[in-house]
Amino acid sequence: MRQGLILLFALSAACASAAPPPGGPEDKAPPQLVRVSPDTSSVNFKDKNASFYFDETINDRGSGAQEIDPHFLVSPSDGLPRVEWHRSRIDIRPRHGFKANTAYTITLLPGLTDLQNNTMKTGATLVFSTGPTIPVDRIRGIIFDWIAERPAANAYIEARSQDSTVYLAQADTAGRFTVGPLNPGAYVVTGVIDANANRALDRNESYDSVRVTVPQSAALVELLAAPRDTLPVGISTVAVSDSVTLKVTLDRAAEPTALLAPSNFRLIGSDSNVVPIVAVLSPLAERMADSVARKVTADSTRRADSLAGKVLPPIAPPDTARGRVAPEAPKPSRPTPFTSVTLKLAKQLLPNADYRLSATGLVSLTGRTRQSERRFTTPRPAPPPTTPKDSVAKRPATPPASRPVTPPTRR
Repeated sequence: MRQGLILLFALSAACASAAPPPGGPEDKAPPQLVRVSPDTSSVNFKDKNASFYFDETINDRGSGAQEIDPHFLVSPSDGLPRVEWHRSRIDIRPRHGFKANTAYTITLLPGLTDLQNNTMKTGATLVFSTGPTIPVDRIRGIIFDWIAERPAANAYIEARSQDSTVYLAQADTAGRFTVGPLNPGAYVVTGVIDANANRALDRNESYDSVRVTVPQSAALVELLAAPRDTLPVGISTVAVSDSVTLKVTLDRAAEPTALLAPSNFRLIGSDSNVVPIVAVLSPLAERMADSVARKVTADSTRRADSLAGKVLPPIAPPDTARGRVAPEAPKPSRPTPFTSVTLKLAKQLLPNADYRLSATGLVSLTGRTRQSERRFTTPRPAPPPTTPKDSVAKRPATPPASRPVTPPTRR
């Protein structure tokens, strides 16, 4: 009887372990937006809040005091919006409520999570009006990280009208943005690479501003975000690449359209003699020269192989995986600001010697310029290499082995 009970208990335990865990399978799907109120493109909206409805409870337990607030943009803006959490519904309204006869855009940004920390990868946009119409005009553009020569993903965008009304947007992962709907007029559009995500331009953050007239005439507004301050450009460091080449690092980005010539720099030795400078190369000029040199070398090698009778492989076509060529990422239309230049000298620098380099005509991105100077010392000469012969010559002499003393033989 006892053995039967033990067997029955074991069978019951086996059946229990084979069952799925309580609550069903693990939820790995991010929350989904199921509807909004009002409907997009609605007019004459009179309610107190706009609402976003989800298919499950949204997690409001973040790391800060306003966990879900950063995921919503209300445009036009009168300050931080009021965002209220109601489990699977989130209500949003402007700081001081909706204004009459005004078109609004509420943007849900990616990043909301459910209680299992599944994250929404996409966002949504709700456009409606508290009046009878919605303007048709928008400002469309693209923002670049100008120094890095790539689109500025998720950059913060503001468009300020002549009456100081501020309209907001956020660039997508390709740097493209749309601000509006807007009434016709003049706007100042500012794009910020918002490193700390506080929706404000802080010191040392990259930004750009342009004036745009609506209706917009150009296909896209281009913003070239870069660090901009009121200080002029100066020399930060001077490094000796070789005996006739100096690498000069600047303390801030310089205007790329400002032409530099050897006459913009002056190099003087400790003996007060001037070292002539024959060329000034920006990073772009160096890349172009390297590219040309590589192409010339490749063409020469291919021509030599052809003359030698070698069978040359065909030049590979562009990657056409799945029948399509991957489009190139967009690039800024203007040359990139530079933070360093290379100087080529007419004669060799002396080793372990002091020099003074001065520069004029370096223009900052805000148009400021000044004379700058930096002193540096060239490296000491390298010690001569040691040869095996030298090693033998420097080896201490081995003293001759002492002979054993033989005692005298007695007769």
